[in-house]
Amino acid sequence: MSSRLGLELGPHTIRAVRHSGLPGSHARTLEVSWDPENPGEAVAALRAHFGASRRVYAAIDVSLLRVKQIELPPVPLGEKRRILSLEPDRFFAVRGEELVFALQSEGDLVFAGQESLIAAWIDALGTLGPLERLEPGPVAFARAMAKANASDGLVLCAGDGDGVTVQRLADGRVDWARRLPGDLSQAVIRLTSEDETAVTGPVYVAPWSDELDHELTEDFRGLDPRPLPTLARLDPAYLTAFGASLARQEGWRESLLTAELESTLGRRRRVRLGLATAALAVALAFAMLSLEASRVRAEERLDAEIAQLQERASSALGLQQQADALSRQASAVVEIEASRPNPLAGLLELSQRFPPDAWIRTIRSAGGEVQIDGYASDAPALIPLFENDPGFEDVRFLSGTSRTRFGTETYENFSLALRVVRAP
Repeated sequence: MSSRLGLELGPHTIRAVRHSGLPGSHARTLEVSWDPENPGEAVAALRAHFGASRRVYAAIDVSLLRVKQIELPPVPLGEKRRILSLEPDRFFAVRGEELVFALQSEGDLVFAGQESLIAAWIDALGTLGPLERLEPGPVAFARAMAKANASDGLVLCAGDGDGVTVQRLADGRVDWARRLPGDLSQAVIRLTSEDETAVTGPVYVAPWSDELDHELTEDFRGLDPRPLPTLARLDPAYLTAFGASLARQEGWRESLLTAELESTLGRRRRVRLGLATAALAVALAFAMLSLEASRVRAEERLDAEIAQLQERASSALGLQQQADALSRQASAVVEIEASRPNPLAGLLELSQRFPPDAWIRTIRSAGGEVQIDGYASDAPALIPLFENDPGFEDVRFLSGTSRTRFGTETYENFSLALRVVRAP
């Protein structure tokens, strides 16, 4: 199975997880510092550590995106993205800045990213291998949590950069996300003071420590905070990168791409498919040439052995005559085989000509003639079926037909003989 490289693009670091996707397979991880404005150095470090990957999946941290709940008309995702692209400043506080949008098939949560940055990231990440998907980090994180059987709850993550990333999961999807300033305690206090319904269900906190459990008990107002689940024996800090690598092709429309970027990646996929097809054709051609060369060498070895045997047996006329007789027999067998109809092709022709209500009990072949015994609703109708087919000749019944009943149906016994004509 081909390797998958999952990436989480954070404000200051890139976390990477590479694995084969097989159950129980070992996953390799790496964290490198990067500058989102100049991704080349970090991508080169990833390439030096992991080498080329067959598939690359990337997720962008909330701190590098704009997030907003926007109620749009009930139209396809592509049309919603077009609506947002026409007037981005109507929905987000931007001016003269081109944005790309990611929406989910359910809910009103919209993620937006700066188009110029995302285009540069796509070009840089393409050096690691074919980029299959670029999506918001919360979407990839929710996918990993669902795989760890944690599909619902509130998640607070602090660490990379200032502030706390807050995500709310429902049925394996993220339905609310934002970035809050301060530490974990301040984020919880702000959440519970602004909206009592924001903290519902399990509350997952990262990074986790026993002291943190004690400190947050009062802040969570009776709720029980818990650490992030462990998945594939990975540190929870890599859940988003691992979730990105689990993406499937059917969710491609939820990626952070404009129509132009999507078309560009689509062309790259088609080119890779064409190259893979050409490589397969070349490999098959070499395999056929190798097989033919092997056959020729085998024939040459056989010819050499035959020549040696003939030389050793030259003094024995009887053996020579026997060899000549065997050679004539072999030639006759070859001629017979060359003139004999292909039995498999004949059986295929027979099966195609018999009507659906006919049943065959036995088929016998001798001297080029085929005898078929069976039942049919209308046995006499079989004769014109085969007489009108140029693939058969000398069609006839060997005996008269007789009627018999199977359940509520009446059938006629038949014994049919014919010859299969060899195709030119």
